[in-house]
Amino acid sequence: MKPAAEARDLAAAAAGHTRAAGRLIVSEPDHVKAVHLARRHIKRARSLLRALKPLAIEAVTRENALLRAFAHALAPLRDAHALDEAARAVGASGGGVTQGSSLDLEALGRALQRQAKTIARLPLDRAPRQFLARAMQRAYRRAQNAFQTYEAGHLAEPLHEARKRIKDCLHLIEALDEVRPKGARPKAGKLDQLGELMGSIRDLDLLAQRLGREAAPEHKLARIAARHIRLERAVTRAGAKAFAATPKAVRQAWKHA
Repeated sequence: MKPAAEARDLAAAAAGHTRAAGRLIVSEPDHVKAVHLARRHIKRARSLLRALKPLAIEAVTRENALLRAFAHALAPLRDAHALDEAARAVGASGGGVTQGSSLDLEALGRALQRQAKTIARLPLDRAPRQFLARAMQRAYRRAQNAFQTYEAGHLAEPLHEARKRIKDCLHLIEALDEVRPKGARPKAGKLDQLGELMGSIRDLDLLAQRLGREAAPEHKLARIAARHIRLERAVTRAGAKAFAATPKAVRQAWKHA
């Protein structure tokens, strides 16, 4: 994809991710792989759309809602696979992921490719001065605030929200990598590590819920609880590193992007 240096480039990148998601779903014979990779592209497209929202509120809101609907349609197969992975990590047996799907994946993939054309033509207002720096500051502040909310209570809903905001910030950094000022925070690697750790907690929580319904042996539940504690500690350490800068410092670092 073309390096993003201005708002229009972000729209083009969002369209590119949407198009890639559609092509994967249509052409990849392995449904699990196709859904996993397509959802990653959809998440990146939605993150970039959120950064563009100040320039086209109604259009961006509409396209983001459509992408959210596509992602929700694909979620059950992804969750089943993640549950199997979490089960294997703690020595429990997985339920097995089916390659089949009740969805018409080909039709969904074609619809995503059509939507990519609409996203590429978003009617964006003229971007204000230092738009990229302001967009990065907003994304970072939202991620930092959401993470702090999660750390205050370690509850499921704040975990989900924090992961989304962290991914938004990470995907924006990745899209702007070619114009990133040297040494500018936040660091993509640290945000990615934090997001992956929090994702592992989410998958572990899903596994605990399933095993609880199945009246699993106590030793399996104890193993899950111990792993949960280790992950929470790792998340706290990773978050302290990822959010070491202030939002103002982030904006100052990116103002020449």
